[in-house]
Amino acid sequence: MKTSILPIYILCLMAPACSLVTVPVKTAGKIVTTTVSTTGKVVTAPFDAVGRSKEKKEAKKEQEKELKAEREAASETR
Repeated sequence: MKTSILPIYILCLMAPACSLVTVPVKTAGKIVTTTVSTTGKVVTAPFDAVGRSKEKKEAKKEQEKELKAEREAASETR
């Protein structure tokens, strides 16, 4: 019993074009992409929130320093 390799090659070449293969693969890929994106946002949200509050605190400190410097400059000119 001799098995011909030609039909196997033909099946391998035709299988990726078949919608029974491509549609589930594309759907699974989209689900994984969306899940990873959403999971990434959920995981990084607390760190982003902490980072933003630090940035706000730093900006507030800088603003207070500038106001203090302006007040000192104004008091020196009097």
